[in-house]
Amino acid sequence: MKKLFTLLLAALIGMSLTACGSGSSEKTDSDTPEIVGGWTSPDSLAITDEVKTVMEKATSGLVGAGYEPVAYLGSQVVAGINHRILCKVTPVTKDPEATYAIVTVYEALDGSAEITEVLNSEAKVYVSDAGMDGGWTAPETPAVTEDARKALTGATSELEGAQYNPVALLGTQLVAGTNYCLLCEITPVVPNAESHYAVVIVYDGVDGTTSITDTFDFAAAE
Repeated sequence: MKKLFTLLLAALIGMSLTACGSGSSEKTDSDTPEIVGGWTSPDSLAITDEVKTVMEKATSGLVGAGYEPVAYLGSQVVAGINHRILCKVTPVTKDPEATYAIVTVYEALDGSAEITEVLNSEAKVYVSDAGMDGGWTAPETPAVTEDARKALTGATSELEGAQYNPVALLGTQLVAGTNYCLLCEITPVVPNAESHYAVVIVYDGVDGTTSITDTFDFAAAE
C-alpha cells in the first residue's frame, strides 16, 4: 500500500512539472506586443527637405487644392514608409480660405509617393499679421513653448474624461492676454482608448485665468 502511494505521488509530481513546463513555453499575443508597423514619433516636428520632396511628389498631379507641410507628426514602416504630416490646405478658388488637415503620404520603395488619406478640419490657418493689433503670428518652429504648455495645462486641469497632450504650436495672438493655437493629441480616459488629433484654441488671460475657447476635430471627407 505504501509503495502504491509512493508511485501515485511520483506520477502526480511528474504531471505537475509537465504542465508547468508547457505553460512557460507558450506565448500569447499579449505577451509579445506588436511593434512592426506601429507609428513612431519624430525627434523634431520640423519639415525637412526630404519631407518636402516626398510631399511634392505626392501632390504633383493634384488639382483643386494646394498642400503646404507645417509639422511632421510621425512615420510608419510598411513595405515602404507612411508619413503623417500636418498641412495647410488651400483650395483653388477665388477667395481661398486655408484650413489644417492631417495628411498621410505613402512613400514606396521605388521612391514614388502618393496621398492615401486626408483628415480635414474646419480650423482656419491664422496668417501672420506682424504689426497689426490683434493679428495672429505664426511661430518660427512648431515646437510647443513652455508658456503655451502651461496655458493648456491650466485650461484642462479641471476637465474630466480626456487628457490633452500639446503636439505643435501653430500660432499666437496678443489680445487682453494671449491666445494659443495648438495641435493636441486627445486621449479619452477609458480603457483601451484611442487618441485623436484636434486643433485647440487656448486663452491665457492677463489675470492668470485660462480656458479652451474652441476645438476643431479632424475627419475624413464623406
